[in-house]
Amino acid sequence: MKRGIFALLVLSVGLCALGTGEGFAQSNPFRRMLGQEIQTVERSLWFERADGRGGFTFDRSASMPLIRADDDDEILAVHQVRASGGGEIWITDTGRMLLRQSNLGGWTYFPTDRPDGVIVEPVGQAQPLAAEPMDGEALERAASEMAHALAQISRQEVLAELTALDPEGNAYMADAMRMVRRGADLAPRRSVRDLEVVRLGVAEAPQVRYDGQVLDVSIAPALGYGGRPSSALVRRSFESHTPR
Repeated sequence: MKRGIFALLVLSVGLCALGTGEGFAQSNPFRRMLGQEIQTVERSLWFERADGRGGFTFDRSASMPLIRADDDDEILAVHQVRASGGGEIWITDTGRMLLRQSNLGGWTYFPTDRPDGVIVEPVGQAQPLAAEPMDGEALERAASEMAHALAQISRQEVLAELTALDPEGNAYMADAMRMVRRGADLAPRRSVRDLEVVRLGVAEAPQVRYDGQVLDVSIAPALGYGGRPSSALVRRSFESHTPR
C-alpha cells in the first residue's frame, strides 16, 4: 500500500496580516433623537432558500466575501461584479456565478442542485467565517493525511512540501490542503495517477499549477479563506492534464 510523505521546508515565516475590518460609525445621540441614526449593516447573514432546502451563510466581513452552504463544509470565496442589465453578482475563482442581487434588492442563489437559481432572502445574523488557529504539530498531521490520501488515489508515493506559518496562517494552509484532497477526489483518476509532489507556499494571491506530476499551490494567508484556491479550481488544474 502506497503511503504519502511530507517535508516541512520552512520552520516559520513572519506574516503581516492585512487590515480588513470595517470601522463602525460612532453613535450620535442628537441624530438618534431626530430619528436619523444610521444603522450598521450586518456583515454576516444567513439566507434561507425559498424551496425549503436550507440556506447558506454570506459573510462580507472578511477581505473577500465568503459563502458556505448549510449542507457543505467548503467555504467559497467570491468577488463582486456588476451584472449585465443591472444588479450585482458574486462569482467564484472558477467564474461560476453563485449569488445575484437585482436592482430591486431581490436575491437569487445558484447552488449545484439548482443551477437555474432559487430565490433566497436574508433571515438573520450569522457567525463570521474564520478558521481556528492551528499549531505546527496539527499542520504536520494534516500534511501527512493529505499525502496519504493522495497516495491512495494515485497509487504511488506522493511527497507534500509545505511552509509552516503562524497559527492563523497554518489554519488556512491546512484548509488549502483539504481543498487539494477534495479537488483530487473529484477529478478523473487518470489525471491524478502521475502526481508525485504537492508544494504549498505563500504568495500575494492564490494560485494553482499542475504539470502532470507536480501540483504547486500558493496561498495568501492574510486574505483568509479568500487567499486559498477552491476545490473546483484544484480539480480544474488536474483535469487540464488528463491523459487521453
